[in-house]
Amino acid sequence: MIRLLCYLVLFGSLPLGAQSYDASLGLRIGTDIGATVQFRLPRAHKNFVLEGIVQSSLVKDQGSITFLGKQHQPLLSRRLNLFYGAGMHTGWTSELDSDGQPAKSPLGIDGVVGAEATFGGFNISYDFKPAINVRGGDKILDAQTAVSVRYVIAKRNAIWDKKKERANRRDRKQNQRARDKKRRRNDRDRSGKRWFEVWKN
Repeated sequence: MIRLLCYLVLFGSLPLGAQSYDASLGLRIGTDIGATVQFRLPRAHKNFVLEGIVQSSLVKDQGSITFLGKQHQPLLSRRLNLFYGAGMHTGWTSELDSDGQPAKSPLGIDGVVGAEATFGGFNISYDFKPAINVRGGDKILDAQTAVSVRYVIAKRNAIWDKKKERANRRDRKQNQRARDKKRRRNDRDRSGKRWFEVWKN
């Protein structure tokens, strides 16, 4: 993992292109193998990404479909990001559970943390993804690691208009400030009423 992160830092520092993208599609290879697609959702946050994964185990007769919401944080430059997030999965299996009975189809929650770099139209990432089966599966915890190689099918603002994105962020901030102002005013009003009732009594 350390060696891969060093490569990501090296490539991320080279002027090979921006990390920015709206959508990417590719392969995920690790403890499981499958396909991955990422889609940036600026209405949630300018660096919030929704990822969908379809994969099959290399050592077991099972597979899963996972949806993750990930927050990306630039590191050194916009070409190199750390990310973290959570989501849920469902799947299928022909494995046996701990009692030796056929395991039910898994359903559960996932976490993810990792790093990614984008250069030359390709996005490369390494992640650690623990999955907890709330129902089914051959075991409760399934920890996965993988390298994903994706092709950027839409650069940043190819899908989302930059001006509209900025306007939406500005509107959200103004609405948040208005809500905070209203909450503080209500708190002052409640506090004033309490003091009046104490004084009156």
